Amino acid sequence: MTAVSALTGDLRLFDRDSGVALVDAVAGSCAVPMVWPPVTIGGIRYVNNLDLAAGYERVLLIAPMDDPRLAVGIAAVENGGGRVQVINPDEASPAAFGTDPLDPSTRTPSADAGLALGKAAVAKIAPFWA
Repeated sequence: MTAVSALTGDLRLFDRDSGVALVDAVAGSCAVPMVWPPVTIGGIRYVNNLDLAAGYERVLLIAPMDDPRLAVGIAAVENGGGRVQVINPDEASPAAFGTDPLDPSTRTPSADAGLALGKAAVAKIAPFWA
C-alpha cells in the first residue's frame, strides 16, 4: 500500500520489506486529507493518495466509504498492468460509520465494524498477495 508525505508529497510504498507494521501502514494509507489527520511513521507524517498507486503490480484498496472517484484511481492502476483488490464496506458498516466521519462517537462502532470486515476479507486478500 502507499501513502504520501504530507510535507513533501513524496510517495512511500509500504510492503512486507518496509519495516513498518501493517497497522501503521494501513493508518497512513487511510489518512484522507481533510477527514483524518496525517499518521506519523518513522518521524514522517503520511496521508492517503490513491492516484499515486499507479504503476504498482498489486494494490490493496481499503475503501471505508463508497466514492465515485475511486474508479479513476483503480483504472490508473489496472491500465498500467496492475491488479487491484478492493475491500468495500459491508451492509452493516454504514450504520457503524454514521453520517459524519468526524463524529468521535462513531470511532468504536467503526473500529468494530472494520475489524469484522477485515476478518471476513482475509480469505479474499491472502491469495492476492501470494
